[in-house]
Amino acid sequence: MLKNILAVGLSLCVGLTSHPLSAADPEPRASTRQLIVRLKDDGLRHIQAVRRNDTVPDIRLPDGRPLSFIRHFNGNGMVVRLPADVSLEEAQRIAEQLAENPAVASAQPDKRMYPALVPDDKFYLPGSVPFLAGQWHLFEPIAGIRMQSGWDRETGSSSMVIGQLDTGIIPHRDLDPARILTGFDFITDVATANDGDGRDPDPTDPGDATVDNECGAGIPGEASSWHGLAVAGVMVATSDTIDIAGIDFAARLLPVRVLGKCGGAVSDVIDAIRWAAGLRVAGVPDNPTPADVINLSLSGLGSCSFEEQAAINDAVNVGAVVVVAAGNEATDVASISPANCDNVVTVGAVGRDGSRASYMNAGEEVDLSGPGGDGDGAFADGILTLFNSGTTVPAADRLAEIQGTSFTTAQTSAVASLMWAASRSANVTLDPGMIQEILRRTARPFTGSGCDTNNCGTGILDADAALAAAVDPASVLGSSVNTGGGGSGCVLIAKGSSRFDPVFVLLLVAAGLRWSRRCRNSGFPE
Repeated sequence: MLKNILAVGLSLCVGLTSHPLSAADPEPRASTRQLIVRLKDDGLRHIQAVRRNDTVPDIRLPDGRPLSFIRHFNGNGMVVRLPADVSLEEAQRIAEQLAENPAVASAQPDKRMYPALVPDDKFYLPGSVPFLAGQWHLFEPIAGIRMQSGWDRETGSSSMVIGQLDTGIIPHRDLDPARILTGFDFITDVATANDGDGRDPDPTDPGDATVDNECGAGIPGEASSWHGLAVAGVMVATSDTIDIAGIDFAARLLPVRVLGKCGGAVSDVIDAIRWAAGLRVAGVPDNPTPADVINLSLSGLGSCSFEEQAAINDAVNVGAVVVVAAGNEATDVASISPANCDNVVTVGAVGRDGSRASYMNAGEEVDLSGPGGDGDGAFADGILTLFNSGTTVPAADRLAEIQGTSFTTAQTSAVASLMWAASRSANVTLDPGMIQEILRRTARPFTGSGCDTNNCGTGILDADAALAAAVDPASVLGSSVNTGGGGSGCVLIAKGSSRFDPVFVLLLVAAGLRWSRRCRNSGFPE
């Protein structure tokens, strides 16, 4: 299903003998403005007293323009600056021509080097017992999101804010508290909040454990989900030597609590969407750190209501990308609200083999899919993320392998944050609709069974391709694209007080490899 989006040359003309310089490659890795020039012994004395930014004496470009001195280099060498950026091919041509100067021994482009980044977090790679699959979703060729090559393009910016509407947040050894913003608790119902009061400026997750029948007749009780922590881990876990690597290494997380015991009210979610985007919400202090990306890993039933759509539109209109889960009810996503809303990025799920996840809500409203894991058993392929061992209240830090579209949504939100960072660093103007369409158009084709462009979106999230297009959107969107925030979404919100549906499928690995398959319930009365 196509979505509407909002659209978005430098020429360098320098004569060098008979070969005019062409424009620099727009990809910074393939261009340079510097050369390394090594002089012959009799030429060295000419640069002894030259200082930074001085004109290099006696050596000029073939068209007569001067070179600027940057620094001395290893004995009789120097690093010089060209008048403008050129492609590496042009820089090599210039170097060859300079080498014809009697004072020059050799010359070459001073090309830029970038880290070939592979996180050294303890459980990143496969074979890190007990998590044998590691963070396969980031790097494996079948269903992974090509994050390793994506990190060579962008690792994040502290100016980016990801708003996370979820169960709240608790500390973890692999979360940097300096990157967690103050946030807000939007739950108005005291029983749902489970923290003794209604709305307040503390988004801490006290736990959402329930007993049998508490959420409705016949509904079994469940241990606390720590869903907000788990989703946050996928996006912003600290990339160091501890535990796992989050996708965005620098963005700040804005935790907005909307889910508690037995889920949460759609009215709270709607207010929280506007607040996270920096809009005024009556009775609540203004948000001083508006979100660039709003992650909604929550689910329910029903058509998109006017109020849901209005809140989403307002958030997108002030510049926030809204990313939502397709949900895990194994039904038609068109019956899931707000999967059938406009202006959101809807994310489905595939297993490790690239096939459609058995739990995924599918349909033409899905924009793209990501690796969410699938299957049962002690070593089912879930998404490795942060967790807590407490069954009711927080206890010890743990990791867990978890399945569900909650976590494909988190992956997409984090990549969207990196896209904002990359584009702004390159002075490229994007808007939420462009982010959405780039994500869709750069997705990799499906290779597994059960998924095609009619039910799982355009393909599997490709972080590397999306980040490349973020700094060169015309390569994907063309020179002219339509305006609009296009999209269909899925914040899943249940109809009625007696219907509760899974937010995610959890395969928990705690100490001693204790596993249990669980489905979170989220009741969102409309």
